[in-house]
Amino acid sequence: MHSSATSGRRRVVRPSRSTPAPVDPSPAPPALDPVDPVDARVGALLDRLRAQWTRVGADIAGRLRPGVGDAELDAVEERTGLRVPAGARAWWRRVDGVEAVRTRYRSSSPTVGPGGWVPLRLADALERSAGTGVGPGTPPGLLPLFARDEELVAVRLGAAATVVEHLALVETRDGYQHGWRVDLEVLLGTWADSLLAAVVWLPESHDWVVDPFAVQALPLRHLVD
Repeated sequence: MHSSATSGRRRVVRPSRSTPAPVDPSPAPPALDPVDPVDARVGALLDRLRAQWTRVGADIAGRLRPGVGDAELDAVEERTGLRVPAGARAWWRRVDGVEAVRTRYRSSSPTVGPGGWVPLRLADALERSAGTGVGPGTPPGLLPLFARDEELVAVRLGAAATVVEHLALVETRDGYQHGWRVDLEVLLGTWADSLLAAVVWLPESHDWVVDPFAVQALPLRHLVD
């Protein structure tokens, strides 16, 4: 009896031949920088303010100056030796003051509305802080963000949170007294809320007025005065 011809042979299994997957020659997309939550919140609050200014046709809506770069803010930190808080950086990245508005009767800097505050250019803020601008220099560690004549809303440098303080010139005009103190995001949010009804734009006079009854409903109405 004869054995099968293949019974004594070792069977070799060869791998199947498959076409290799094509290689994508394009480089991988760069990793996205993590979103700074403070920057995002301040940006959203500014968008709310812009929307209200645009809705009523306020002068400031079209007079905001483009923001500064990180290099300019880093230079402030090198100059002062103190960190510019994230909220203040977020504001100045988007808004570096305002351009003046010329009307039939006057030329003036447009205000945010509530309180009549004018956003300052970073260069003007540094001048006021050093006492080379309007009024005396600010107390150490404070850099103005907004101005109203000789009153200021200044941010405290070196702080972890973006805390802003109201500074009013004393009677002797050689220094400031401190008023309210609040987080910048709370201030911007209160301003945006007030523009819904409490603070009203008058197109004919290019100015704002406060509704004394509507403002009473604001929980932090002293920030609108």
